[in-house]
Amino acid sequence: MKHLKAKLIFEWCFSVGILWFLIYKFNDRQILIGYIRRSLPSEEGSMLAAMLWGSMEGISREFYSQMVESGLVHILVVSGSNMMIVVKGLVEVLASWLGRKKAIIIGITTGWWYTNLVGWQIPVIRAAIMVTFLYLAQILGRRHDWLRILWLTIIMMVAADPKVLSEVGFWLSFLSFAAVSFRPDEGVIKTTLRVTVWITPILAYKFGVISIISPLSNFLVLFLTGIITTLGMVANVLGIFIEVVGGVILWFIYPMLVYIKWVVTTLSTWEWGQIRISFNGWMLAGSYLIGMGWYWRKKTIDR
Repeated sequence: MKHLKAKLIFEWCFSVGILWFLIYKFNDRQILIGYIRRSLPSEEGSMLAAMLWGSMEGISREFYSQMVESGLVHILVVSGSNMMIVVKGLVEVLASWLGRKKAIIIGITTGWWYTNLVGWQIPVIRAAIMVTFLYLAQILGRRHDWLRILWLTIIMMVAADPKVLSEVGFWLSFLSFAAVSFRPDEGVIKTTLRVTVWITPILAYKFGVISIISPLSNFLVLFLTGIITTLGMVANVLGIFIEVVGGVILWFIYPMLVYIKWVVTTLSTWEWGQIRISFNGWMLAGSYLIGMGWYWRKKTIDR
């Protein structure tokens, strides 16, 4: 009995120690961003820093405009998938050492620390709430329902700050997640097309541009973003301790960043691929109402 109690105390002390170390060592994102910029050329390093930590420093206006014109500006925002990488990665690694419940507690706490570190950006807040519900369901032994979690997350965020309804990032985050989750068993091409169609009205309203080459650019690039963010985070954390190891991983990522830059700069020169449009709020609402009407009609016919 005493041995078991001592073991539990040790496990909890170890868990708290990991959390304290993570928060203490990586409490300043400028340290992490600085390491990326020292290790990679300017433009590629700035792109990776934006994807991982939400820093837009070093992103020129010209390149940002090219990202908009190519339909890829959304990858410069910290993605909610980063949250899954951070939390799921920690949970799965630590579960075999500490047990799944303790690993989940550490993972969720670290997830909210990451949310604070990147500046409480809307996609990350959304992902933090959803991943919290997901893992709490595991602790309680309950099955999770993504649709119910999605609606509960929306209600919580709007109740906390109704102004989020006017934020483009709020709608982009939820629409992208819903589009991917709508039919997760479909292939990459159909999923990419669906995400593009669902978010295009929002981008047109925000930037006054509809990119008709967006499906192509997203198809060419999106399959790499998960690889880049996963390896980038690993390299960033390891590089703080052992610069050479982190540097090797970052230089493995470098060709992928160069490729994305090439896609952006190439496709943005296709002037026929961008349609300039004055897209107002009524047009935005109408486009989604038409989409909803088409969906319900199709669903009725399928039955």
